[in-house]
Amino acid sequence: MWFFALSGFINFLVFLTAGLLAGIKYKKESVNRVYSIFSFFVAVWSLCYFFWLISPVEKSALFWAKSLNAMTMYIPAAFFHFVDYLTNEKLTKKRAITLAYLVSTILFILIPTPLIVRGVFKQMFFEFWPAPGPLYVFYIGYFSLVVGYSILLLFRGYKQAKGQRRDQLRYPFFGSFIGFIGGATNFPLFYNIPIPPYGNILVSVGGLSFIYAMLRHRLLNIELVVRKSLIYSILIAFITSVYLVVVLLAERIFQGLIGYKSIIVSLSAAFLIALFFIPLRNKIQHFVDKYFFKGTQEALSRENERLMLELQRSERLKAVATLAVGMAHEIKNPLSSIKTFTEYLPQKFQDADYREKFTRIVGNEVDKINKIVQDLLDFAKPKPLELKQADIHKIIDDTLALLSSNFIKNKIEVKRNYDFSNPKIAADPNKLKQAILNLLLNSMEAMEKQGIITILTKQEDNYLIVQIKDTGKGIQEKDIPYIFDPFYSTKVGGTGLGLSIVHGIIEEHKGTIEVETKAKQGTIFTIKLPV
Repeated sequence: MWFFALSGFINFLVFLTAGLLAGIKYKKESVNRVYSIFSFFVAVWSLCYFFWLISPVEKSALFWAKSLNAMTMYIPAAFFHFVDYLTNEKLTKKRAITLAYLVSTILFILIPTPLIVRGVFKQMFFEFWPAPGPLYVFYIGYFSLVVGYSILLLFRGYKQAKGQRRDQLRYPFFGSFIGFIGGATNFPLFYNIPIPPYGNILVSVGGLSFIYAMLRHRLLNIELVVRKSLIYSILIAFITSVYLVVVLLAERIFQGLIGYKSIIVSLSAAFLIALFFIPLRNKIQHFVDKYFFKGTQEALSRENERLMLELQRSERLKAVATLAVGMAHEIKNPLSSIKTFTEYLPQKFQDADYREKFTRIVGNEVDKINKIVQDLLDFAKPKPLELKQADIHKIIDDTLALLSSNFIKNKIEVKRNYDFSNPKIAADPNKLKQAILNLLLNSMEAMEKQGIITILTKQEDNYLIVQIKDTGKGIQEKDIPYIFDPFYSTKVGGTGLGLSIVHGIIEEHKGTIEVETKAKQGTIFTIKLPV
């Protein structure tokens, strides 16, 4: 019996940890909130399972048996709800989820009655096993149907996913499948089928698979550079708790066999734990570094920093490539002027007016080309913020000019609505140009080769307002809180750094950026810069 009690306590620790990790973004992510709730039900069920099996009298055993069954009533509905969010099925499964929660609530209300659990009885080597009421078989059918369908949804999502998304879903699918199969081994003894619930310990596989997917593959958008103090502390606390339970259970067995209570046994066990704690900690560190993170924590941190710099550089080069296309058109005009004047120079070399005009115009055109190339170099090369008095309308117009060929190619109309009363602000023109360029590129991609971009400027109090509005497909409501987060992208092949860089540039200027959007109606980005 002690093995089964210990399995309940281990399951409790695992799902408590999984729920807390998911809760890092509890307020932001609906899917995180639902998984935290699901983990709560499993954790409390596991803890009740532990107390039920160590209960010395029938009355307390019945209380904990009813309590753990109360928690199990909501596990299928919460798991279905979570899988629905995780696999983006929520538009079609809303009624089914509501029905699942309704059934769970009805069963939960019936727990105090004998319809679900009518008492406890001796079963194999369990002193107080729950005796099923007439409706318990209905719960088993409900559990099997909802959990089975949810795992089928997970499997379908896993098979259809690609890249990192496939890695994110692989572990929840296999872990949930094994975990629920293990948990289901508790059912046979309710109907005198002599199969002990040895599989109960497999429930932890589900929680551990989610923890691994969250930490290793950013499942549920958990973005942690896991520190030693965090992961090692969790693991050491987990192992120590398990050791403590083993000691307590071993002492109870010892008391039953020998017939006396010995404080020396407890002190000796505590001393042994302390003695082996440091080597155990080192073994855990080695195991985690080698098999869980595929390297040391210092190496992982350096690798993450390197990856961030590479992705930022990639995003910058993408913007530079777009600028280069626009600049090709900008350079073409002055080159045409230079070519024309050069072709006629041999014939009109003796003409003093022509030579003066040649020198002036060609010199201006060369300066123009030099400025365009210098702007590109300044844009491509990361530099500290250099504030100076700048005309916001010139910055916008220069950026629009570089994208003019893209607008024509994609049949995009640009409308300007400027307030010229006070366009001057303290800003870094190159950085603001990069921010506006990224927003315009974002709008172009959202409109899919046709639409209108409207740019508005106005002054409110001590702020200059710049609005960039498009008529694109809009942003889904669930994505809005995270569009400025690094690496968060809904585009295939996107790095998730474009809008993050915009946000960083605006913050550097002590400004703010907000977004308003409606599905299939467009998006408005509003920048507020201090005057």
